[in-house]
Amino acid sequence: MARTLEPDSHERHRTVPLQETLTRIPGYPSKLVIFRIPASSYWWVRYYANQRIFKRTTKTEVKRDALEAAKRFYDDINMRLHNGSIDAPLDYNPAQVMTFTTVARLLIESEEGKYKRGQLTKISFENMQLRLNKHVLPFFKETDVNMINYKMLDAFLQHLSGPDHKLGVSTISAYMGLVRKVLIHAARHSFLKHVPEFPNVGVEDKPRGWFTVPEYKTITAKAKKLAGVAVEWRKDALTGQSYFCMPGEARRADDKLVRRVHMTRDLPDLIVFMVNSYIRPTDVKNMQHGHVHVIDSEYTYLRLALPPSKGHSYAITTMPWAVRVYQRLRDRRVKEQGSALEIPTNEYVFMPDAPSREDAMKKLQRQFEVVLEMTGLRRSNTGEIRSLYSLRHSSIMFRLLYGRAIDTLTLARNARTSPEMIDRFYAAPLQGEMNIEMLQSKRKPRPWE
Repeated sequence: MARTLEPDSHERHRTVPLQETLTRIPGYPSKLVIFRIPASSYWWVRYYANQRIFKRTTKTEVKRDALEAAKRFYDDINMRLHNGSIDAPLDYNPAQVMTFTTVARLLIESEEGKYKRGQLTKISFENMQLRLNKHVLPFFKETDVNMINYKMLDAFLQHLSGPDHKLGVSTISAYMGLVRKVLIHAARHSFLKHVPEFPNVGVEDKPRGWFTVPEYKTITAKAKKLAGVAVEWRKDALTGQSYFCMPGEARRADDKLVRRVHMTRDLPDLIVFMVNSYIRPTDVKNMQHGHVHVIDSEYTYLRLALPPSKGHSYAITTMPWAVRVYQRLRDRRVKEQGSALEIPTNEYVFMPDAPSREDAMKKLQRQFEVVLEMTGLRRSNTGEIRSLYSLRHSSIMFRLLYGRAIDTLTLARNARTSPEMIDRFYAAPLQGEMNIEMLQSKRKPRPWE
């Protein structure tokens, strides 16, 4: 007779519950318990119902989390018994504790897929990872997502608002939004029944600085003058402050040379192009010749069919000056190549020879900083810091100031934004005195009046 092999007594012992760890769940049947076994560092849950024993690991070493997991396990088993689906295979463990860190990793994998498919920019993906690692994960760590409530979220908000971090309202709001995104991801994967209520952070709008017409002319003229020059970035030997100067014009002979910034002819063209086309710096980075269509009929303009940005995909209609700049860029490119051949449609319009598009934008941004520092226009009269983005801001402001009764919906659509964003950020500096002509204008009387 064949002998039935008995399980090794040592292995059986390692899976037997440790009697001193058996714990009942208050308010629940005595047949629902959590316990630990020698073979694992995790708490386990066991429930006896319908003459069967149901047992699962909670995947947590925290007893408090294991108690909550046991309650969820109890509800799941009874629901499946009631529905008659107790023997149906499961693709999840209803007793397993899903930690915040685990869900955050799953979210990163999902967002990385979006980045690889071109649905998310590299800087957005990297910023998400940076924020998770800097403040979010160190705070929530291995907390069960089901244990995160308003009280804990408010504690995180107060943590971010502390004097040690010195974070602005918009930055704090971004961190809280990231936590919400993790919890929404948990809910979508059924690890969480509902997303808890979040404390109100508030909104702090910080419009970027823009350029008046005289300032715009100043930076354009300076950029043209510096084209082809290797401007010196130096550090003052006495004060340690950095400054830019023309070659051979250092304040002192012993001032340290930090770097030479090679100014290009792309910069003055970029300044004029952005102010006349409403585009963002990210559009500059991605814009290829195939995206640009010259329209020369009753009106002369460029139709920019650019890749989607900020969730918008409308084609952008430019001002006439953008056409001149684009044609100048094309003519210069043909001359540089020494060939009459057509420029490839997939060649980038600005800085096409840069090793990468990130490198191209860094060079343009650094050149623009040189112009701002050397013209003293780094900050506006109200203290706002200016950047390449300020050129887009100026483009929209010029239309609001000098356009003839243009409506904000048309302007917003063409600039790939919303009327609300126009009002909150771009039109924030707009005052009644700036449009005195429109305010004091009179409607022509109708014939019957």
